[in-house]
Amino acid sequence: MNKSRKYFIIIETVLGLMVLILGIIMLSDRTGDKLGRVSVIVRDSDSAQWAAFKYGIRMAAADRGIEAVIVGTESVLTAEEEEQLLESEINNGADALIVQPVPGEEMSETLKKVRKRVPVMLIEQLRSEDGKSSRIPLAGTDNYALGAALAGELLEDYSGRLEGKTMGILSRTTDSDMTVSRMIGFCDAIKGTGAEVKWQVAGNFDNGEGDYLENQGRVDFVIALDDSSLTAAGEELAAGGLYGALLYGIGHSTQAAYYVDKGIVECLAVPDEFSIGYQSVNEIADKLEHPFYKMSSQTVSYTMLRRETLFQKENQELLFTMSQ
Repeated sequence: MNKSRKYFIIIETVLGLMVLILGIIMLSDRTGDKLGRVSVIVRDSDSAQWAAFKYGIRMAAADRGIEAVIVGTESVLTAEEEEQLLESEINNGADALIVQPVPGEEMSETLKKVRKRVPVMLIEQLRSEDGKSSRIPLAGTDNYALGAALAGELLEDYSGRLEGKTMGILSRTTDSDMTVSRMIGFCDAIKGTGAEVKWQVAGNFDNGEGDYLENQGRVDFVIALDDSSLTAAGEELAAGGLYGALLYGIGHSTQAAYYVDKGIVECLAVPDEFSIGYQSVNEIADKLEHPFYKMSSQTVSYTMLRRETLFQKENQELLFTMSQ
């Protein structure tokens, strides 16, 4: 091969590599502006209880170049309504979904079909009728451990002696895996202590339906398993209701923290909702960047807040995320 031919091949090779590198740079610049669009579907999305979660969504979206859209929803959502929202968001260009699923076999089957079209991340566990957990990745707290830890705080306050003590348990619903797991964790932890659960009430406390709390029997403790039931109980106690029972519960809104500050809530277990939002988007972004990436479930921590520890330095970041 003569020199001119050799030089020609070298120059062509170099030019080809330069074109390839330029193409990669241009593609990186284009995808860097917008990696994809993720739609977030949770019940009552404008509620203050989602503040930390949505802040985590926004921060991760900014870090990873994701367009995040919080879908407007009502406080009550049926499986049919949620299915319509999922379909609508995909048709409107959603590349991925973060979902708080409506409990039930119907939604389990719907999500199996949906995840074949776009990546899906759950923020609450979903079980089918046979009791098996959904294989869709989940970002959330270990709810059994959270319920048990709340009971542990109560037991510590009374040196493990609850003989003759009575309790009422509040929750937004009784059919979600989240509620069931928290309930089992709490009840397992107090088993054998002599405490008695006298009543359990579930309802949509966000729309003023907590009025019937005043009709419940007298108990020593009220245990609230989620933010809406805790704030409803806090409001009732602040108004002189519930016979002055001591309130322990799970929550993650500024209103829940307010009731701790006022001494109405004895102990508040706070799931790290910021991390739930952040890690959900992070997993979605990894999947959109690398189509063969296998998304995995993310378990986040929780914090116990009391009046005397509420404003300690280690809790400042948590309180900040709750107020965003």
